[in-house]
Amino acid sequence: MSQIASLNAGRATGDPQAVPQKSSSREHIAYIEYFRALAIVMIVSGHTFALAWTHFADEDPTAAGISLLNIVPSLINSGTAYFVFISGFLYRQVFFERMAFGEFMRRKALYIGLPYLFIGLPVALAEIASGTFYVTMVKDGMAYPRNGFVELVVLMATGRMVNAYWYMPFIFLVFLASPLFDRFIRLPAQLRYGIVAAAFVVAMWVHRPIANLNPFHSFLYFANIYMFGMLFCEYRERIMAFVARPLPVALLACLILAIAAVQALILNDTSNIERAPGDGVMPLGFDLMLIQKYVGFFLFCGFFALWGGYAAKPLRYIARNSFGIYFVHAIVIAALMRMPMALSPHVGEPITDFLLYTSVVFAISLTIIEIGKRLLGRYSRYIIGC
Repeated sequence: MSQIASLNAGRATGDPQAVPQKSSSREHIAYIEYFRALAIVMIVSGHTFALAWTHFADEDPTAAGISLLNIVPSLINSGTAYFVFISGFLYRQVFFERMAFGEFMRRKALYIGLPYLFIGLPVALAEIASGTFYVTMVKDGMAYPRNGFVELVVLMATGRMVNAYWYMPFIFLVFLASPLFDRFIRLPAQLRYGIVAAAFVVAMWVHRPIANLNPFHSFLYFANIYMFGMLFCEYRERIMAFVARPLPVALLACLILAIAAVQALILNDTSNIERAPGDGVMPLGFDLMLIQKYVGFFLFCGFFALWGGYAAKPLRYIARNSFGIYFVHAIVIAALMRMPMALSPHVGEPITDFLLYTSVVFAISLTIIEIGKRLLGRYSRYIIGC
């Protein structure tokens, strides 16, 4: 295994007395690996939190009796932003000027595109066959009969078949834009700062697309985060020299909790602002979630540089299987939503249900992944993503 290092190399492995070391450009950065594990945990938890309340219609997560608990979804929702940040970081560290664009896209097609086809295509076909999804084509005021091929293309191009798969069409847009991001990296520093700031303003203006079903719209929203990940990677030694200390981590933790509390208890909105067709072009509100996630970038990098090494083994295991978990967990959740009450991990207590659902989804997902690895051997990465 390659050497695990970071600016706080020793503290990332649990030694608080180690001296910071200057790292090579292709080092294995421990705190980013641990952060990737947290990101997938947040993504799964964000989906299971909603499921814990909405599996039965008579339960309302915004009811006054549990309003304080809404700080939890405020913190864990939009965990995909952390995935995007890490992807930008790793692109700058691993791929930039080290791999031709064609080879880069070939690898992404094999390791992300193929699993999406193998897992997503049958789910999309089942969605069409069930009759729960259809596309109405209208021309000159006349509706045309359903076309299964068109419906399939729409599902695969948007990831509409399960709630997590929107990320796949979006991230391939990001990959296809790699030549533009290469040019961004080569620009003078001040110009890059300005571009990220402008992209941040664009995100605050356009918001996320409704149900995340427009990958081009998602690109506009997340581009600032992807580019910020690149900048963070480039200047990581300076940044980590400041944030990888107990006091800044504690202050950042207080700040992110304060933002989440404002979202949950004052704004009564625990997720992103979403823009639907017909919402016009003006901003629909102030997107505190985006600001919260930027605080999280610094907080969790600092936290894991300091203390991630104490849980290195499980964090590495989760990080190693993160894409597999992403592909599988959405299907597991879809199955749980269709379970009768007697077979559902549901007891009616909000936080208990949240922990139960999250644990069950993780356990089933990882079991499927481990079985898949054993059955598929070295081909598992092309089918289940890890």
